[in-house]
Amino acid sequence: MSDMTSNIPVARSRKEPGLEYWMYFAPVFALSLPLAAVRATAAIVTSDMTPRPGILTDAWTRAGDVTRTICSV
Repeated sequence: MSDMTSNIPVARSRKEPGLEYWMYFAPVFALSLPLAAVRATAAIVTSDMTPRPGILTDAWTRAGDVTRTICSV
């Protein structure tokens, strides 16, 4: 059995997103807004009663995921 207390992984510090991140985030968010509205409308039309985030929250989350993917390359 190994002793995990002697080799504790070093916690990485998270820095705030820079200008490049926000330059990618802005257009991706702008494209995510209409798509989030379409998803919300489709859920209403199909009578999907599962809880959904709001349109802005949905667009912000998806834009953040896409932008992090772009910036991680």
